[in-house]
Amino acid sequence: MNNKGFTLIELLVVVLIIGILAAMAMPAYFKAVERSRTAEADTMIGSVVNAQQRYKMKTGNYTTTWTALDVAPANAAAQALYCTKLAKGDQANCAKDEKDAAVVGNGFAMELIGTNTNTGNNSGVVASRVGTGQYTYKIYKKYDDPGQAQCEGASSDDEELCADYKGVDTYQEPEYASADIKA
Repeated sequence: MNNKGFTLIELLVVVLIIGILAAMAMPAYFKAVERSRTAEADTMIGSVVNAQQRYKMKTGNYTTTWTALDVAPANAAAQALYCTKLAKGDQANCAKDEKDAAVVGNGFAMELIGTNTNTGNNSGVVASRVGTGQYTYKIYKKYDDPGQAQCEGASSDDEELCADYKGVDTYQEPEYASADIKA
C-alpha cells in the first residue's frame, strides 16, 4: 500500500503554525496601518497651516471654514469640522466622537480653530482620531508654530504611536496641549 499525502495531524500542525505566525504579525500590521494614517493627517495639517498663512496674508485673519481654503478637500462642507473617510453627503454628520453624531468615519475629525490673529497665536488645526480601532490620539498644530505638529496620546498604545510619530524612543508630553488651541 502506497500512503502518499499528509496525515490529519500533520495538516493540523501546519495550520497551527500558520495561525501562530499570523497572530504575531497582525499587531505589527495594524500599527503600520495606523502610522500611515498618522502620516496622512500630518500631511493634511501641514497643507492647512500653509493655506491658513496664505489666507491670513489676503484677509488679515484665519478662516474656520474649509471651503475658504485653497487646499480644501473636494468633499468639504462650509464648516470648521471635516472628517476624512466620509463622502460629501455625510460631512454634515461629521463629529469628533460617536456621542456627537451617528457617522464619524474611520479617519480623522479635523477642526479649524480660531480666527483672531491677536489671541496670542493660539489659532490652529486639530486632527482627532475617530472611528473604530484602538487608537484615539490627536495631532495638532498652531498656525504660527514653525515646528513639528504635536501628538497627544490618551492611552499607552496612543503614546507609543506618538513616540513613533515624533521619532523618539519614549513618549514625551507635547510642548502645548490641544486644549491650548482656541479662538
